[in-house]
Amino acid sequence: MLLTLLGLAFSLRFADPPVTLYLSPTGSDSAAGDTPDRALASLAAARDRLRSIRASQHGVRPGPARIELAPGHYTLSETFTLGPEDSGRPDAPVTYAARVPGTVVISGGSRLPVWKPALLNGRSVWAAALPDAVRLPTDGAPAFRSLWIANQRRTWARYPNAGGFARVEAIPERPPGDWTAGPSSFRFAPADAPAWQAAGIGCEVTTFARWIDSHLRVAALEPETRLARFVTPNVISLDPGDLYFLEGSAALLDEPGEWWCDPVARLVYTIPIPGDAPESESFVPRLDELLRVQGDPAGPDGQAAPVEHITFQGLAFAHARWWFAPDWRGDWPAHKPVGFSQAAAGAPGAVVCEGARHVTFDRCTIRSVEAYGLALGRACSDCRVSACTMTDLGAGGLKIGEPSIRPDADDRAARNRIEDCSITDGGRIHHQAVGVWIGQSPANTLAHNLISEFDYTGISVGWTWGYGPSAAGGNVIEWNEVRSLGARPGGAEPPLGDMAGIYTLGVQSGTVIRNNYFHDIAGRSIAWGIYFDEGSTGILAECNIVLRTTHGSFHQHYGRDNIVRDNLFLNGRDAQLWRTRREDHGSFILERNLILGNSDQWLAGDWSSGFSMSRNLHWRDGGKTPVFPGNRSFDAWQAAGFDAGSLLADPDLQLDPPTRPAFGPRSGAASLGLTLPDLTGVGPRTR
Repeated sequence: MLLTLLGLAFSLRFADPPVTLYLSPTGSDSAAGDTPDRALASLAAARDRLRSIRASQHGVRPGPARIELAPGHYTLSETFTLGPEDSGRPDAPVTYAARVPGTVVISGGSRLPVWKPALLNGRSVWAAALPDAVRLPTDGAPAFRSLWIANQRRTWARYPNAGGFARVEAIPERPPGDWTAGPSSFRFAPADAPAWQAAGIGCEVTTFARWIDSHLRVAALEPETRLARFVTPNVISLDPGDLYFLEGSAALLDEPGEWWCDPVARLVYTIPIPGDAPESESFVPRLDELLRVQGDPAGPDGQAAPVEHITFQGLAFAHARWWFAPDWRGDWPAHKPVGFSQAAAGAPGAVVCEGARHVTFDRCTIRSVEAYGLALGRACSDCRVSACTMTDLGAGGLKIGEPSIRPDADDRAARNRIEDCSITDGGRIHHQAVGVWIGQSPANTLAHNLISEFDYTGISVGWTWGYGPSAAGGNVIEWNEVRSLGARPGGAEPPLGDMAGIYTLGVQSGTVIRNNYFHDIAGRSIAWGIYFDEGSTGILAECNIVLRTTHGSFHQHYGRDNIVRDNLFLNGRDAQLWRTRREDHGSFILERNLILGNSDQWLAGDWSSGFSMSRNLHWRDGGKTPVFPGNRSFDAWQAAGFDAGSLLADPDLQLDPPTRPAFGPRSGAASLGLTLPDLTGVGPRTR
């Protein structure tokens, strides 16, 4: 006991005193930074000053440090980077905090000067000069695909307007091979010919096929055959009827809220919307990364040197650019497409952490970016993202882990916690991106978040196709609301398919999906609430509510030893549940679920053998008789040995609100002993 007290006293005696440094947009990097009146101006200066203070102190351990930012806009000249030497300790963290949460913006963009009236193609527009700091590619490609006026993302001049799509008419030069071989040309319809001819060579085309969007520059047009040729091939095969739109041409600038940049004159043009003022704050993105927390997973002598115990509090990060490098070769085909094979997983984060431990983002915002918001990559463990907002995203919100498996388990992202966050309005450029992507990363918790308004999947877990090695086990996905996927406001049709509220891949024993609310999910081809794709194994899905999907509440492509129980599956449009592939092992146990809808097809796919169903309650709206696989009635279905102990009965379900369903007095569910999920409190908790 005496030795313990002496050790504590020694530690306190030789600990550095607390340090507080102050930042202000009107400060000076030559100031002392020790009072608000002598504030520094930049994050880099505060970081360097803290390093200098620590070097001059003589304690055996650093004390706590706080870098406090006064309200205002902080423009980064380069990515703000923190390394192992900037770490805190468990009892002495380093905190970068807004003096008043929500009043600080850390920007990687360039502010445009005041807009001035101008003419473009005979149309009255506004124009602003592009700042010198914005570098343009030498090949004539755009440097950015985003403009923000008064914190609103504006539309890169496009056809069709209002978020609509045109349709591929034909693929006359289809390359040999399977569906993974994408064409380098397609034929457009006669009605779209004027737009193509006006847009001309150099404009960009975004196509949609299956679950993938591709980005193509027009290399040549053949008006007589209505054939468009592209600099690079599509990522995968296109079919007649697939969707696309054109953008990035002066001729397409024809609607309020659109913009276009003339790279030769270095002018940005826009057609204002009501409420815009010439002096409205307007930004274009300049930096790819806003913040990098960079530890050394290998470290000196093979010992890891992480960045630890740093907190970012109440800060907003905004205005990051990203596009494919000229030598981009894609992540799947052998040719050189401009796009991704799935989930835009190769798009980086505007905020990046590698080799980070116990790093916290609390009440922060990441918005107005061209790729993902936040990436917790290699060797990020025990990090926390709490009550943060990620919105207006070019790709997705959050990435955890990597596509490949690191041989050393300590070198993998693991045990990170994401809670009470709002992740919305993504896929604005890379439409296949997901709200939260978890790759080869175990034991993470995703709880009490809202994920909404994406063109593709809400949550994706795992990155192994089939039964091969995987490092994605033990993830807990609970109390999240995932909604409004596929169909954007305004009635535009869903552009992508093969998607879900939550999508899983590979063997991931111990992963739990529970107490989530998945609803209003629409796909152009196929879309479900819960989707166990290739090799999904060892997953428990329980006590979830799935409501209003275009293709069904649950789908298992193939996998083994999964458990699906005590869920409420409601109102799949085309079917209620799907099972695609039968294998020579048990695929799943499906028990004590309440399955309601009004589709002619009830269970889609192969339900011949290799699964277990029991004690489920089925009911088709209005008392209509559902048709079970093999064109069977429910009695014949059970007589064939399926769904033992299940019922076809009116549950008299009360759904006001849907998150707290209840059985009415006429319910026929009593004999099954079903317990309905109570999702009161789902989504972010008020703080």
